Amino acid sequence: MRIHHLGYAVKDMELSIRKFIDLGYKKTGEITHDKRRNILIQFMENGNYRIELIATFEGSSQIDSIIAKMGNTPYHICYSVKDMGEAIGNLKNSGYALVEKPTCAVAFGSKKVAFLYSKHMGIIELLECNI
Repeated sequence: MRIHHLGYAVKDMELSIRKFIDLGYKKTGEITHDKRRNILIQFMENGNYRIELIATFEGSSQIDSIIAKMGNTPYHICYSVKDMGEAIGNLKNSGYALVEKPTCAVAFGSKKVAFLYSKHMGIIELLECNI
């Protein structure tokens, strides 16, 4: 597994984009609307570092509870994996719980993602792709 990006929950997408630009990040692509999760996603890069800004679109989403507790904050690390099933199996054997089964993600051109949780490590995302 290799780190693909750091997920960052934000309340105001446009303001957060400007603040990350101030830190030397550049937008990668355009804002993506993930209708299934009711979120907006914007990738930002600074050299070899990639972050994913995630904000609720309209109404509510899972991001709301994170922002309510902590404000704007990093909340997950995404790892790229070749074999989603094998990676999930290995992590479950290490004590992780699968919290979102593999689904196609619009922000990644419909590649599969899954989310797991460990009380010792927090939330991780797996992205199935050719590493």
